[in-house]
Amino acid sequence: MPAALVRKLTKKEYELLDEKLKDKKMPVRNYERYRIVKEASEGRKASEIADRVGCHFTVVYDWTKRFNSSGFSTFERPPNPEGRASSISSEQVRKLIKVALSRPEDLGLPFTTWSVKKLNHYCRKEGILPEVTDEWVRRLLRREGITHQRTGTWKKSPDPDFEVKKTAS
Repeated sequence: MPAALVRKLTKKEYELLDEKLKDKKMPVRNYERYRIVKEASEGRKASEIADRVGCHFTVVYDWTKRFNSSGFSTFERPPNPEGRASSISSEQVRKLIKVALSRPEDLGLPFTTWSVKKLNHYCRKEGILPEVTDEWVRRLLRREGITHQRTGTWKKSPDPDFEVKKTAS
């Protein structure tokens, strides 16, 4: 395996590198990145650097490439600080919660309680939610403080004579 090549470091970069490698409060991942550059600047092979630092050799290539293109400026920055854009708006969440807290019978549905699967199907059919999994809906509801569990009891008896029998006992 060839040496992990880094461009020639400037005097200022050497000073910064030495300073960073002496910092005992730096997060381990950041320290690993600076150490990779230090080892590569000494002409070591990627596999040897990976063994010494305790990472995979592809990580060595990734960080030497990143150093060569942008220096140390991106070493301590998260790779994607903004994260993925939300696929659902707050208005959609409010509508989902409104539906989840309503009775299915009031919406003209032939069942008395929601399951996550039924709720997801209804919301997608009504255009409230995009194509998402049932687990995603469950997690979203849990985040909003709503949990759906299988009911151990029934809300309404299917027996047409229930009211008569209930009052008789």
